Amino acid sequence: MADEIKKLKKENKELKQELEYYRKMISGYENVLKLNEKEIETSEKIIKMYENMVEFARTELKTVTDTVKAQERVSQLSKSELMSAYKKIENLEDTQK
Repeated sequence: MADEIKKLKKENKELKQELEYYRKMISGYENVLKLNEKEIETSEKIIKMYENMVEFARTELKTVTDTVKAQERVSQLSKSELMSAYKKIENLEDTQK
């Protein structure tokens, strides 16, 4: 009977050690999982940042394109006004002759 109690105590001690080992292993996996979740969260934030940058660049490109078009229109308008003024000057010169 004493041998059986000794054997059971030894087995109980081994099981407690094994249980502690598995608890530490689970704790390690939980830490890895938390780190992976943080990494995913960080990656999602980075993706969102790049999406915002792309949207900003697209908006800026549209603004630049609109500005260039407006400058071209002003240039064309100025050119036609200049040509009109030149023709008026020519007409006045012809009239004076």
